[in-house]
Amino acid sequence: MNALPLCCFAPVSWYVLYAEDSFALSEEEYFQKQTYRNRFDILTGNGVQTLTIPVESTGGERKLLRDIRISPEYNGKKTLQAIRSAYGNSAMYDFIEQELEELFLKEEKFLFDFNMRSHNWVCRWYPQIPKGRLIESKIPEERLAEPKIHFVKEMEVERWKQRGTRPVELKSYPQVFADRFPFEKDLSILDAIFNLGKTSVKALGHVNNS
Repeated sequence: MNALPLCCFAPVSWYVLYAEDSFALSEEEYFQKQTYRNRFDILTGNGVQTLTIPVESTGGERKLLRDIRISPEYNGKKTLQAIRSAYGNSAMYDFIEQELEELFLKEEKFLFDFNMRSHNWVCRWYPQIPKGRLIESKIPEERLAEPKIHFVKEMEVERWKQRGTRPVELKSYPQVFADRFPFEKDLSILDAIFNLGKTSVKALGHVNNS
């Protein structure tokens, strides 16, 4: 079974992959900077915006994701404000606003806990996705391997093949700012939820098995 990193409101293609029985969460992995482990992309009136959950410095030390602390500088209200500006006019915003406040305003010390809560919340919108599928590493901590898939947006087909898996083919759907921008694919799963509501993963895309 292939391991996926535990991301923060992961991209749509991440969830298309995770919906397959051959993919699971990596319970133990090293934190990597500038990845979707602590950031996610939304579509605003000015284009794509990346929102970040700031974390405390590791001082150059390599640490497991479960040991990464969220920075005291994190401002959940500011993140919510950005989301409201982007999706306040979406079909689902009024139904989701209170739940998002509970997610972003609850104090969490560790990024792993925040990401797991956000993942479990997303799974409620896609009943086909089992939220508890984890890979427990049996490797000693000092020898932990990275997940086989270093989740990168818009991976080229050849790179997917090198990772031993298959590319995701995404479908388009109506977005809030469709009158300003062409369809922006593979944003945070939040974009799909705000615009589509509860739907099937098949409405988002599929893993190319050919």
